[in-house]
Amino acid sequence: MKKGLLGFCIAMCLFVACGKRQGESQPTLSTPVLVTSDKVYLDTLEEGDLEELFFSPVEENFFSGRDGIFEEFLYEFCADSAMQMHRIHFPLPYLHSGEETMLSEEDWTTLGLLKLTDIYHTLFEHDAEMDIERDTSVRKANLECVDMKSKVVRVFSFEKQGEWWMLHRINELMFNEYRHCDFYSFYYRFITDSLYQSVHVNDPMTFVTVDPEDDFNILEANIDMEQWFAFNPLLPEHLLMNVEYGVKPSRRPTRKILTCKSLGGNFNTTSYFRRIGGEWVLTRFEDMSN
Repeated sequence: MKKGLLGFCIAMCLFVACGKRQGESQPTLSTPVLVTSDKVYLDTLEEGDLEELFFSPVEENFFSGRDGIFEEFLYEFCADSAMQMHRIHFPLPYLHSGEETMLSEEDWTTLGLLKLTDIYHTLFEHDAEMDIERDTSVRKANLECVDMKSKVVRVFSFEKQGEWWMLHRINELMFNEYRHCDFYSFYYRFITDSLYQSVHVNDPMTFVTVDPEDDFNILEANIDMEQWFAFNPLLPEHLLMNVEYGVKPSRRPTRKILTCKSLGGNFNTTSYFRRIGGEWVLTRFEDMSN
């Protein structure tokens, strides 16, 4: 029922959009169907839940001596506990509460510091910056685990040693010390408070998705608030995972691009926010999920 309603709504949007472009050569558009999942994206996976992740463990390649892009390594690292032990530089420095301790392999296993979700984010300000996600020359990257309940951020710092990505340090800080705290404070309220969200979504908003009948055809339409709430995706709320490639944010950014992807690769959205009248507003949403 929900998918049928969405298909009808977007079909109407596309009809209006095409009507406004009379005289232009337009490809034939078929009615888009929302690409959704019946999965519930867990905020936190407790010890013993690794086998129940939405991605499946991949073949071990940590003896091959070569890694590709960071997100592909991260998928393997999070899916395979055996691989983790080969990709952590022990003893591992762990800075928390102003004190540094050195973690052993046993500490890593028992403390459960790396709590996972199936979804991770990456923040950008400009479209050109997004190319870094596929750049194999990148040598450093951080996985930032933002716990909105405890207001604690753990930063897992990875570096390429030779051709292997290795975890070499963990730094724990309070949320108010985190350089993205302002935006993620907004984003947390945006995804947990529907009333707040309704006044921070541009009306109409641009929606882009893949044609379910033709993977090479992209559908674009303007949708209103009611249509947005009919299909906005379920996302982690209390545990946010951000991948940081060293792109420094502006002091007073006017634009944020938030990519959200699943480690398994079947979920892929990009949200475009602009600061309008001092407030962040969602102006464009792209859903390229499989």
